[in-house]
Amino acid sequence: MTTTATRQRPPLQPAELALIADAAAAVAVPRTAPVSSFVLHAPLELLARVGLLELLPASHAVRSAAVGRIEALRDRYATAGEPIPAQASLPGTPDDHAGALLRALHAGDVEAVDRAACAVLPAVAPARGVEVLAAPLVPSLAAAGHAPIGLHLLTRVGVGIPLMVLRPTLRHVASNAGWKLTWFEKVAAADREEDGVGSEHDVLAVMRSAPHLGRPGSDFIFPLMSQAEDSGHAARLLAPLVAAPQAGAGPAPAAELSRIAAWSMVHDDPGQAPYGWSHALTMPQAVMSLAGRGVSARVAFAVAATYLLGFRMAHGLTALPAEIGPGRAPSAGWEELVSYAAAHDDAHLVKYTLAAVHAATDDPEFAPLYAAAAPHLCEWWAARPPAQQPL
Repeated sequence: MTTTATRQRPPLQPAELALIADAAAAVAVPRTAPVSSFVLHAPLELLARVGLLELLPASHAVRSAAVGRIEALRDRYATAGEPIPAQASLPGTPDDHAGALLRALHAGDVEAVDRAACAVLPAVAPARGVEVLAAPLVPSLAAAGHAPIGLHLLTRVGVGIPLMVLRPTLRHVASNAGWKLTWFEKVAAADREEDGVGSEHDVLAVMRSAPHLGRPGSDFIFPLMSQAEDSGHAARLLAPLVAAPQAGAGPAPAAELSRIAAWSMVHDDPGQAPYGWSHALTMPQAVMSLAGRGVSARVAFAVAATYLLGFRMAHGLTALPAEIGPGRAPSAGWEELVSYAAAHDDAHLVKYTLAAVHAATDDPEFAPLYAAAAPHLCEWWAARPPAQQPL
């Protein structure tokens, strides 16, 4: 993909790097205030804002506004309740602490999770931390199912941001440890010669056949995805894909999931643009990026496809086409889209725009589709005053 959004940029300035480090240190500290959308998204928003800042030219007029948003994020988070101090150091090796962290996450022991997180997160490289955390976090619907986005962005944002930014997220996950997707466990665990899933055409056909159930009384992630699992539709529709041997030619299922999500943003109910169709891209994309990094391709696909299926069954009012094409490049360029999002106050818009850039980079043939999807979300926000962000 040869766009202004992905050309090599000058390194961030020392003052910018210092601000990012300061903001990362701030959002790494859990707060005593009740969970809100802002508090929950703060670590992910920081990672995404840094990712967008890396794409802006050094002399760009909006760069100061983008930096200002990072400052505002840091300062607002600092007022979100009293800080919860880091736990005292524990004896043992990083592997010992990692094991304790996994056990505590499974048990839903918030304080034990925090103790182990404070011991292991500063002691391991980000790549190792992602491998440790991916398995318990990928199926989790706690923390609005957003923990994998944090892991994904830690691997894609160029500036080294410490794993400790996920300390609050881990506490949120532990507080609702029973919120998870489970329908795929036996299917994904079965012994097979290849670790893959069905073809991209199968994915689109399944999503086209999904029934419209409507919203289950809430737009929050847990009830939306519980509806997909508890109704039996996730297992009925997706199990054959999870059980299938790896397909031969054609784009990976990750690309097909992203294409369907982007198509939905462009063509389906515009009222779902800010929180439905935006999540339909960011959440599956993040999960699929973790395949092979502590979770199998089958598990990653099962979870990612459940997310997309859940959003389509709840929000989809327009039937998917038999084939999705790349479309034509829109008039708005990537630099314009990145600039708008980097200066905007909504975390979902920030995450979605960066996800669209990543999708276009990973799936260059369909870059026009992603470049067309991002303006739809920008236009939604441009036409409305800021609103409270739901989870």
